[in-house]
Amino acid sequence: MRIVMMALGSRGDVQPFAALAAGLAARGHAVRLLTYAAFTDLVEGRGVTLVPVAGDIREDLHSDAARTMFDEGASPLAVAGAMRSFANRYGRVWTQALLEEARDADLIIPTGASVFMGATVAEKLGIPYVQAYPQPSVPTRAFPSPLAPPPRGQPSGLSNWLGGWAVALFYWQILRTSVNNVRRELLGLPPYPFAGPYWRLRRDGGSVLLAHSPAVLPRPSDWPASVHVTGYWWLDHPDWQMPADLADFLAAGPPPVYIGFGSMMPGDAAASTAKLVEAVRRAGCRAVLAGGWGGLRPERPAPDIFTLDAAPHDRLFPHMAAVIHHGGAGTTAAGLRAGVPAIIVPFLADQFFWAWRLERLGVSGGTIRHRELDAEKLAASIRLCLEDANIRQRAAFIGRRIREEDGIAEAVRVIESVRPRP
Repeated sequence: MRIVMMALGSRGDVQPFAALAAGLAARGHAVRLLTYAAFTDLVEGRGVTLVPVAGDIREDLHSDAARTMFDEGASPLAVAGAMRSFANRYGRVWTQALLEEARDADLIIPTGASVFMGATVAEKLGIPYVQAYPQPSVPTRAFPSPLAPPPRGQPSGLSNWLGGWAVALFYWQILRTSVNNVRRELLGLPPYPFAGPYWRLRRDGGSVLLAHSPAVLPRPSDWPASVHVTGYWWLDHPDWQMPADLADFLAAGPPPVYIGFGSMMPGDAAASTAKLVEAVRRAGCRAVLAGGWGGLRPERPAPDIFTLDAAPHDRLFPHMAAVIHHGGAGTTAAGLRAGVPAIIVPFLADQFFWAWRLERLGVSGGTIRHRELDAEKLAASIRLCLEDANIRQRAAFIGRRIREEDGIAEAVRVIESVRPRP
């Protein structure tokens, strides 16, 4: 099949879909992935054609709208405001790019934030599409929405289900004007209704792929048969060579803890780094500190902390005693796969959901909101991860289960069952 995919967001958002694209290409499908040019390395040499879209996600995350997300933390209004800003700026040009690439396609796979664009272009061209998400974003009674504010207590099944739809409708209202303007002005299609396209998408019965492990979050019984929990989609790096100085550091003592917040912007990076370094000292452990896009870096070198910009999680995390991170879906998955405990320092969106879920699974040393980051609290959580045998055993057990899965193969099976247009 000729398949066009679109994936938008940070590197952690795009990487699972690059992995799926590579899996499809390995099966002989012609795959084009629309994403930012900065992520060319994700598909280079994997048989996938990357089609660059407008924008630079790293620069966009430094914009005033995006900074508000990090400043206000879990506020849905802050996240929604940034989404609206990006949609107004790029919605038309992104949709135009997808339309041009999909004219000769058999199937569109829009992912995450691009689903409305993908569904609209598929409707215009009369071709099928398959939705794909890194979060379990289909409303259910079994658990709360991953995009809602962090749950308190034990919510009821009805409140989970209603909350899931409320969150979906909330974000639709944020994007409604932009999406409908593109439908009318660019594609000549009628606007989606005020309540959004969700009921139409469910009625049409197209497949929905959810890229998480059933060992982490089992598939609820109230989801329709079109929703598939496939397991995670890994983009491994078997050819990556560990730098000699990092190998020497790992060999010089007990396994360290990993600390990194990926693409998150911690505001005062120096202050955040100082708290992290102090926590490591109080816990009496060693650490690998990944600077990421937020620029975490100690003021001076220290023998117990190794600093780097980034490293492939699939190669680095198995050497760690625990991972301290922001709770993004991809980093959470990588830590679970490695079979080591986690401490989540969430900033926004679904990061609070994954922190909540890891605590329920008993594989977390705790959750500390970034705005409440405290060296002594973090040190106590690190000590818990290192010393609690039950946490470590549960993390190892879930890691083994995840490593037995083949999420890409399952996703490919579903995709290949879709009948392309004549």
